[in-house]
Amino acid sequence: MPPRKGTAPGAIYLAKSPGDVKSLMALEGFDRPRRFRALWIVDSFWTEWAPSARLMRHFDLVVYMQKGEAAFYDALAPGRSLHLGWGADVLDLGSRAAERPVDLLRVGRQPPDWEDDARSQAACEAAGLRFAGRPPFLPHEPADPSSGHRDLCARYAQARYVMAHSNLAAPAPYTHPRKEYLTGRWTDALAAGAVVAGVQPFGDASAEDLLWPGATLDFDRIDLSHNLSALSEAVADWSPAIARRNHRRALKQLDWRWRIKALAERLGLENPELASELARLDQAIATAPA
Repeated sequence: MPPRKGTAPGAIYLAKSPGDVKSLMALEGFDRPRRFRALWIVDSFWTEWAPSARLMRHFDLVVYMQKGEAAFYDALAPGRSLHLGWGADVLDLGSRAAERPVDLLRVGRQPPDWEDDARSQAACEAAGLRFAGRPPFLPHEPADPSSGHRDLCARYAQARYVMAHSNLAAPAPYTHPRKEYLTGRWTDALAAGAVVAGVQPFGDASAEDLLWPGATLDFDRIDLSHNLSALSEAVADWSPAIARRNHRRALKQLDWRWRIKALAERLGLENPELASELARLDQAIATAPA
């Protein structure tokens, strides 16, 4: 049965991947008549795990995050699909800091050539580059769940370049084996003014919306010595203007508030707090140095 309409407030359901949608339907009160039900799928590239179009009729709107999946989700939810790309909290967690004590920051999944931080640090130091390895894992869950993300964004803001490779160039058991895609590592790093270095996932159609010239330092291969040579040249040419440019472009293109605005407009919603946040974002863009 399609969703029943009612006067209760609408609900927005977040799914990590299409395979989690059925479990959302088991939530208490899911079948309560509401103004609307919207579904936002984060790792929407796992289309092989998607439920049937018949089950997707339970949602008035289906949001997907990888632009290349447009045809699939248009067919799965005809007239009810919406693409919202990856974003970042550029306004509150971004940075255009000029002082960057780290030339290269390693974060997250890496190919074998870059996986050993001790080896990478020694190689970078030999090339005259300042390297920072994987941030330490917290021994326990912090009281504030957002503190880990805030710490990571602060580390991005100390780096000129952040190492991140395409999932096809640096595969892992949890990444898609055939489809290339951007993640929050790119958008958060750019929000912090850093440049993303590595074999880039330009196969993701979203890249044309989320990246700009100079946002990435693309490697044509994964090879420690070859990559260090390219990094050395790039670091020698780096200036604070690069951090300012990336932060300003991120404010205009990547801030999550733009995604929430698009979602609200599609659902016919108005919210004073969102309007205030968008005004704050417009002011930040107007006053951001070029």
